[in-house]
Amino acid sequence: MCCAVSLYVPAVHVTVTRVLVLDGYVDKPGSLGVPPFLGFYPRYMAGAALAAGAGVDYATVDDWRAGLSISDFEFVALVAGAMVPGKYIVTMPASDKELGMMISSLKDHGTPMVSAGPIAHHIPGDPAARLHDIIRNGETEPREVAMEEWSLWAEMGARIASQPNSLRPTIAEVETYKGCVRYASGGCLFCLEPGKGEPRYRMPRDIEREVAALAQSGIKHFRLGGQTCIFSYMALGVGDTETPAPNPDMLEEMFRGVRKAAPDLQVLHVDNANPAVIASHPEEARRAADILVEHCTAGNVVALGLESADPKVARDNNLNSTPEQTMAAVKLLNEVGGEIGDSGLPELLPGINFLGGLRGETMETYSLNIAFLDSILSSDMLLRRINIRQVRWPVETPFLRTEFVRFKRAVRERIDNVMLRRLVPEGTVLRNVYTEMAQGHVVYGRQLGSYPLLIGIPYETELGEWVDVAVADHGSRSVTGVIFPMDVNTASLRALEALPGIGRKRALRIFHARPLCCPDDLMRVLGDAGAAARVLLFIHF
Repeated sequence: MCCAVSLYVPAVHVTVTRVLVLDGYVDKPGSLGVPPFLGFYPRYMAGAALAAGAGVDYATVDDWRAGLSISDFEFVALVAGAMVPGKYIVTMPASDKELGMMISSLKDHGTPMVSAGPIAHHIPGDPAARLHDIIRNGETEPREVAMEEWSLWAEMGARIASQPNSLRPTIAEVETYKGCVRYASGGCLFCLEPGKGEPRYRMPRDIEREVAALAQSGIKHFRLGGQTCIFSYMALGVGDTETPAPNPDMLEEMFRGVRKAAPDLQVLHVDNANPAVIASHPEEARRAADILVEHCTAGNVVALGLESADPKVARDNNLNSTPEQTMAAVKLLNEVGGEIGDSGLPELLPGINFLGGLRGETMETYSLNIAFLDSILSSDMLLRRINIRQVRWPVETPFLRTEFVRFKRAVRERIDNVMLRRLVPEGTVLRNVYTEMAQGHVVYGRQLGSYPLLIGIPYETELGEWVDVAVADHGSRSVTGVIFPMDVNTASLRALEALPGIGRKRALRIFHARPLCCPDDLMRVLGDAGAAARVLLFIHF
């Protein structure tokens, strides 16, 4: 979690007229700010600086990696910290080493800074409030942000989304509340949110204004993240129980406001949910899930925080749900959101989060985890994503690396591929895939969303384009596809070879027999009715 770096804050009475908000990318259980996501921490810092009267520049760690000299700026607000780092496609959060280099450079040049995100978890008070007060009057007395400030700074800081930077295209993560409904017990051991106390909910009108400001800055993709449980937004019974009842009326108001604020949005997704809340209030949870299906876009994922299927680990880490509650939540979400939407993916599906390195783990822990996933697989229900990460929060139990790696391998080999074949069978057309990067002859793209599926296109195509892709083959967590529809008479040899059931020899036969005019021509060239039928799902003449 980048706790190895030494942070410092400026002395009081520093005159600040302009601030560089330096985005080192945040990745923690409650929020994501790694591209293509634009997190809320840098926007809050920018809004606080603007509200205090300073100008703002925005840059990312990728700009710094490309040679940006941050010590040339008057004042730096550094946002960073990866609590549960995963695998990244285009870029990486700032590492401990990189953060140390940045901070050393700033100190050597006498450039003052403040920090935000997980790297600043041990510094009292709200970081945006700290920045605001330094600029306004030189004070650094720790304090929390007032609700009216939170709303104003979120709205004002949205303008950094339009500044030139390396984040294109962008999903803006919008925070709905701070804290956790399990604050009284301290919540999950590894999570920072319960330490913020009783949830502080943003009103729907404030979220609507921030989304409108982001839309005005050109954002068309949104995720309502930054909360421990979307089903607990404005929940009923907070403080009396750790599993308060979902409040469908307030969820409806919030989502209607978002849709009104950004009528041309292309993606609206959510993130985390507490399975115990869903299982404890199935009627209210079903209504809430219906609202998500109605207002959000297809491919939406609710990440369920099981973390471990081991009851002892759950007790030792004060985890929020049991395997039985998680199974009930998986079933409900499959029933409500299983219909295929216009993106080519189901409207709303569950994901499940697992964490390695928790207190009290044994070899049996990972056996219980895989047995739980096997039970979902045998039930014919779908999981959109199985997130397996190692917590970097200090715990007392030595990390069982061998068992962790074995568990991950078993999930990828035995579970993920089967789930993926059920989710997107051969011939499924995935709409609006953004081509992001190339490695050799393979171009990789993703749909924008909470947990986008990695798609490999095994032949040259333009980067930075939006294309439709038909699924031709399946890996464990990714698929291979071809741009849909493929013109069989102009496609490259590599493209023809990527069609299912074709291969090199048949691709050459098609290539040399062109032009083909109709299905009968294809059948004649291939001499195989079954192979021709598969190919016809992908091509036009």
